[in-house]
Amino acid sequence: MSRSSGLHVPVLELVRAQGVDVVLGRSLEWLTGRGHLADAVQAAPTQVREALARVHQLLGGSADLLGAKRLGNPPTPDLVHVPTGTLIEVDEVQHFTTARLASLQQYPDGAPLGFDLEAYRELCDVWRVKADRAFKHRVSADFPQSGGRQAQRAYNDALRDLLAPMFTGRPVIRIGIPDRDVERGAAELVKALRTE
Repeated sequence: MSRSSGLHVPVLELVRAQGVDVVLGRSLEWLTGRGHLADAVQAAPTQVREALARVHQLLGGSADLLGAKRLGNPPTPDLVHVPTGTLIEVDEVQHFTTARLASLQQYPDGAPLGFDLEAYRELCDVWRVKADRAFKHRVSADFPQSGGRQAQRAYNDALRDLLAPMFTGRPVIRIGIPDRDVERGAAELVKALRTE
């Protein structure tokens, strides 16, 4: 899916129409294809790096392959709130897989999150059968098994969630719209930014 075709684009348009200064995300020095092995991430607390390593391994990732990845196509946040630098993710159904549920179980207690962890777990329970079918046979460089693309997506979501508070000073805001309800997603985003 191209960066201009996800549901984050109509959410962006609706939120900007309400005068909220949000833009498309860009690549970040600490968010690379090498994940928790990236040089910039070594400054993160040990507990966070260890949690990310557990997520990667639990989902079937290869640390050797992760460390050898080319840096050409880094994960990129969906949106950024300009006044605060808060990263925003608009999560469609493919973000609510069994792999994502497993990754959420590994988050350290007290991790600063900009979304309700239990609500996200519940969304995974509701949507994972459908979500697991999406990209089921695709692999990725460091997750070379069937379902590897789903595992990579779950891992990349964990990278954003656990690293953003350290590097941006703010937790990631996640807007879950597996039902594709863009209007509700935009309303939730505006509310979340106003309470920040």
